[in-house]
Amino acid sequence: FTFSTDMTRGLLEGLVEDSFDVVFASKPLNPSQFDITAVSKQDLVLITPKDHPLAEKYVIDLRDTLQYPYIAFDSTSGLRPIISRMFSEIKGSPQVVYEVSEDQVIAGLVAKKFGIAVVPYMDILLQLDVKILPIAYPSYERKFYAIFNKNHYLPPVVQNFRNFIISHIPKE
Repeated sequence: FTFSTDMTRGLLEGLVEDSFDVVFASKPLNPSQFDITAVSKQDLVLITPKDHPLAEKYVIDLRDTLQYPYIAFDSTSGLRPIISRMFSEIKGSPQVVYEVSEDQVIAGLVAKKFGIAVVPYMDILLQLDVKILPIAYPSYERKFYAIFNKNHYLPPVVQNFRNFIISHIPKE
């Protein structure tokens, strides 16, 4: 058993090159060569420093955030196109001051008052000096997928692991 972390693109490349039997990642942009199964979901939230003017709110409409500097996911992140679509839906564009690939780093920069950000909800946010605001409009949730290469032989142990994953997906 080997464990590795990377952005979705790098993980999928490893899957195609037979470096991995399975990856857990965002949905591939071109899913035709993959067998994908949604295994979990995560809501996207807005985070601000606790003393930010938006921190007074309980929920947020992204249209109300456009005047503030943003820390955004960089172009290597699978979340970048998702968040861009959210802003496209409100016909707005965030004022991006920093682009970062890791969501934990984005959260740290927000806690240090470098800007605000849309990130997936994660428990680490509760330990940082940030205000977590559910996004009322436009709403979106992030899904995680177990991804297998359709063109790759799966040894019995990997087939058993795949069956285990599928049998333990929470029912909605």
